[in-house]
Amino acid sequence: MANSSTGDSVLTRLDRVLSTFSAAESLLSAAEISRRTGLPPATAHRLCRDMAELGWLESLPGGYIIGTRLWEMTNRSAPTMRLAVRARPHLSDVQAVMGQHVQLGVIEGHEVLFVDRLSAREAPRIHGGVAGRLPLHVSATGIVLLAHASAEFRMFYRSHHDEKVPGGTPTIAEDRLEQVRQQGYCAQTGVIEPEVTGIAVPVRQRGRAVVAALGVVTDDDDVARRPAPWVQMLQIAARGIQREISGQN
Repeated sequence: MANSSTGDSVLTRLDRVLSTFSAAESLLSAAEISRRTGLPPATAHRLCRDMAELGWLESLPGGYIIGTRLWEMTNRSAPTMRLAVRARPHLSDVQAVMGQHVQLGVIEGHEVLFVDRLSAREAPRIHGGVAGRLPLHVSATGIVLLAHASAEFRMFYRSHHDEKVPGGTPTIAEDRLEQVRQQGYCAQTGVIEPEVTGIAVPVRQRGRAVVAALGVVTDDDDVARRPAPWVQMLQIAARGIQREISGQN
């Protein structure tokens, strides 16, 4: 397939097609993909057909869904998936005790990408899920990652995300991020969902670099008042993940 008349490469067009799918809209017709990507209908139909033949998409009576080929390759080789696999037993331990949402996030661009999440029936309904994204400064998991990013990255992020949570409290001021670094965790309530608290701690590699953040999301009122027991459990799990990804026994 040659480049388009607009100069878009084949890979760019493939990425535009794949980016149209979401958890809420997992089945799309070629016509809808054409509309969302801006690709000519004939081009969108051809790309969808070719991607289905390769397993990138799967053709169904109502349109196309993401194919299993992507899932297969991602699980086999992506570093984030290897991290999620090694961390899963520790997330399971935390979730079994806390009975709430437990999630693992990494920095992806200017967002936190949630590479794994375990939930319980009693846990509150919250936004997103595995492979979901949020701006770094709106979740406890993201703030932990932002706090441990380089000074240059933090300055650049603040210059592009000068926002405040309800009540006017700056979430990304440097003194706030310094507090998170010093105390070893972030806790905040009501930023995304009312009366829902997020607590997160850093996950480090052997060289002490922060590579992920481990968090819990709950509507338990006691968490905001007494975060210490929750933080301690998360830190124990984070050290377990560190041993796994650092190859320590």
